[in-house]
Amino acid sequence: MKNNFLKVTGFVALAFTGYAYWSTKQLRTTDYNIASTKIAPELDGFRILQLSDIHGDTFGRYNHRLIKKIWAIEPDIIVVTGDLLDGDEGINTAITLMRKLARRYPIYYVTGNHEARSANLEDLLPELDKAGVTYLKNQHVYIERDGKSFALAGIDDPSMLIQKPHQLTFVEEIAREEAIVQEELEVATNGIPASQFTFLLSHRPEKWSLYQQAPIDLVCCGHAHGGQVRLPFTEGLYAPHQGLMPKLTAGLTEANGRTMIVSRGVGNATVVPRVFNEPDLPIIILRHK
Repeated sequence: MKNNFLKVTGFVALAFTGYAYWSTKQLRTTDYNIASTKIAPELDGFRILQLSDIHGDTFGRYNHRLIKKIWAIEPDIIVVTGDLLDGDEGINTAITLMRKLARRYPIYYVTGNHEARSANLEDLLPELDKAGVTYLKNQHVYIERDGKSFALAGIDDPSMLIQKPHQLTFVEEIAREEAIVQEELEVATNGIPASQFTFLLSHRPEKWSLYQQAPIDLVCCGHAHGGQVRLPFTEGLYAPHQGLMPKLTAGLTEANGRTMIVSRGVGNATVVPRVFNEPDLPIIILRHK
């Protein structure tokens, strides 16, 4: 009887492990229709693909599964909301992916906390520029179609300006991050007319209260990894900078006339694997209201 129990338990554990690994390699899309009177009729149906938290991961040989998936989506532009790298690994995988995608689509990029701590950041940024990727370092551009446009702004991850190791307490570090984000938001959105639909790229969803005070309409973030382990009726068990039982890990949130979309990200974590938390490719579709 005991042996049978051990066999069943072992089979269940093996099956769960197999499923957990298989699910981390699935690529799911989610459509978000964003309507606003600021979006001109000429921009109706404009499609934006968000890539976030790739962490140097791959999907198929040379990322061919991810690339084919994106080709099938046929976005107008791609936005990358940080963490192309995981740590100090080489940049070849990330750059090769960006080069292949940039041949078809305009790509706009902001940094994440993993780039900030990577020894290879100084190699990554020039190569992204050579690949044709636009790095939005606390600035904005205008995306046009048929003579109409919307503003696309991007801010650096605040950890880019907080070098570790440091002597700050956790509370002091968070306060410093918020001061940095507030300043970056002011710089990035300066000069954008109030009548212009403004779309912000930022890595951190936990700064949502700050985004609500900024002159933006929509922000896309990553960083939370979908809460890592997504049990029923939860937003996951843990997210960086939100801790246990986080609240802002995936999907759409609205408040004070602003909208935030949080991607669960694409890559797997290096320590805690994704469980019931498949890789996420948000598709933002602009709609004239």
